[in-house]
Amino acid sequence: MFISSTINFMVSRKIYKVAKQEDSIALEADALHLKADVYTSLGVGIGLFLIWITKLNFLDPVVAILVAIFILKEAIELLISAFNPLLDTKLSNDEIKIIQNSINKFSSIYCNYHNFKTRKSGRVRYIELHLVFPENMRIKDAHDVCDRIENDIKKSLNYSEIMIHLESSEYNPNCDKCKNKCD
Repeated sequence: MFISSTINFMVSRKIYKVAKQEDSIALEADALHLKADVYTSLGVGIGLFLIWITKLNFLDPVVAILVAIFILKEAIELLISAFNPLLDTKLSNDEIKIIQNSINKFSSIYCNYHNFKTRKSGRVRYIELHLVFPENMRIKDAHDVCDRIENDIKKSLNYSEIMIHLESSEYNPNCDKCKNKCD
């Protein structure tokens, strides 16, 4: 059992690593299955060893319950992570901060942004926002800024699909961006 646990543990770790790289729920489930086998085998082995040494037969069900609780906890976490993409959940707060940092790098050029939305489907991240540019800024220049933002986001977050909707602000003579960008 201990040899089986060791081999399953090594294989499980490798599968978890690949699952994270590929963002694959199916591989993560397979790794969880192997991990459960590891803990089941270890639990049985440790339980038998403890019973053999202590002669306390009640340890067998105690170890079995602990192993079952662990497997249940892992299964619930996997279930939640498997359903999140189906429910159109937003990206993690860390990923959202990365995106906002990329957008904010160019804040001296655009006026503001809004309607910021994110979601994830499989390993693809979907990002959508509206960028407001000074009224008299050329479309080509605004589009170039959008391309730069998209490229900056994609450097940090692979498999990102980004949709930026351009909007024009009304001219404001008190706005430095409008003064600088207007002809």
